[in-house]
Amino acid sequence: METSYTAAALDSYAERITSGVATLGGMLMLPTLFLYLSGLLVAGIALTGAVVTVAVALALAVWLTLNYAIQPIAYVVANDALIIRRRWARALRVPFKQITGVSPAGALADVPRFGLRRSFNAGVFGYHGLFHLDPYGRVFFAATHRERFVAVARYDAPSLIVSPARPREFVEALREALLKSASDEGKTISVRDQETPFLLEIAEPSIPVRLEPVRLWSLSHPVTPEARTTN
Repeated sequence: METSYTAAALDSYAERITSGVATLGGMLMLPTLFLYLSGLLVAGIALTGAVVTVAVALALAVWLTLNYAIQPIAYVVANDALIIRRRWARALRVPFKQITGVSPAGALADVPRFGLRRSFNAGVFGYHGLFHLDPYGRVFFAATHRERFVAVARYDAPSLIVSPARPREFVEALREALLKSASDEGKTISVRDQETPFLLEIAEPSIPVRLEPVRLWSLSHPVTPEARTTN
């Protein structure tokens, strides 16, 4: 059974950035439109400037279209994976076997105003792609609202940041799905309080395995398979 959680609406910061980029692209087209209507462009006057402004405006249009295409619209908790559905782009699928845990990420509410070092897209139709945050390191965003951030830690990849409209319900549903998936595979999982660093324990029937504590709420680097130690 799949449970779908709608992505949160764009926050005020993302709305301002998106509308600002769209407005800039439109304003860049105005001088060229004026020259064309006045006949000066046909005469070859200011042709180079017109070409440059049109090229920049088209680049902004492409950038807007690209980020609209990859904007998340829903987060689906399936039987064996977390699926991120996007507007036009192909859905992202994160198998449960790659996930170490999930937790609210309220500490990131000030991104991108504070702590951002590098990013793919910090505001146009949301927050998308690989970010480098200080002091958390690399994280991958597929989110739309800063006050709804949820962190999903992964073994061999940067932590994933999403923003469901109902983050608490999403966290609980994904946790339950992870527990059920582990139980079906003959493993046991123990998770402590969601607002504190919690311990994720996975024990195979014949090979007990213990993972180090995962500080998801503070977005420490994701645990890798090498971090496992046998009892």
